[in-house]
Amino acid sequence: MLAALLLTAAVTACPAEKAVYALRTEPAVTARFVPVASDQSWPSGVALRLDFHGKQQWFLPAIGGSNGENYMDRTTDPGTSGWKLPDPDGGWGRLGDFQYLGFDAGYTLLLGVPRAGQPAPAHMLLPTLDDALRHPRDGVDRDSLPRQFFDLVACKGL
Repeated sequence: MLAALLLTAAVTACPAEKAVYALRTEPAVTARFVPVASDQSWPSGVALRLDFHGKQQWFLPAIGGSNGENYMDRTTDPGTSGWKLPDPDGGWGRLGDFQYLGFDAGYTLLLGVPRAGQPAPAHMLLPTLDDALRHPRDGVDRDSLPRQFFDLVACKGL
């Protein structure tokens, strides 16, 4: 019991850019934040890499503005040559591809989006992710995932 509590404490102190998550009902589906450039429009300094069903998709945390909600906006792999932060006024607008909700270990809702160097959320809920995967933009293949929490399971870099 004590070992489990110590592991939980160590993982919850994990910086966002080292956080690794598993989908609670389908643990082979993983998500992790990786460091990327930041600017005024994209201040988080991390991208979310989602690994599922043999593929990867990438998203940038986006602050929703006056509606108080936060989102994830689709992007290409930031590790590819020539990748840069997208124009925030171009593309699909500022309502993102799907909603993002982060929680601490006690399931208190965390305001804002994950940021490089800051503690990672212990749990994430992406309530509209399945809709975004079933109705993708820009010719991405359709897919589906259960609507469920992603839980922080490890703290390690790529």
